[in-house]
Amino acid sequence: MIQALYAIAAALMLGLSAAGGAIGDGMVLSKYVEGVSRQPEARGQILGSAFIGVGIVEGIPVIALALGLVLLLGKGGGL
Repeated sequence: MIQALYAIAAALMLGLSAAGGAIGDGMVLSKYVEGVSRQPEARGQILGSAFIGVGIVEGIPVIALALGLVLLLGKGGGL
């Protein structure tokens, strides 16, 4: 029973963090497109900021993946 709860917790952690990361990526890149459409000459600077933003947004699902694996494969999971 406890193993099933750990598996559900890990699945929720990974699923919700992936959904949040996808929403965050969409927001960052939509603002990038909006910024380039307003100032096409500043495309290089805006692109650098967009890459940094995407990298920061994608860090959260990677951390959740690591924590989910620890949860599943650590003491509690016992798979």
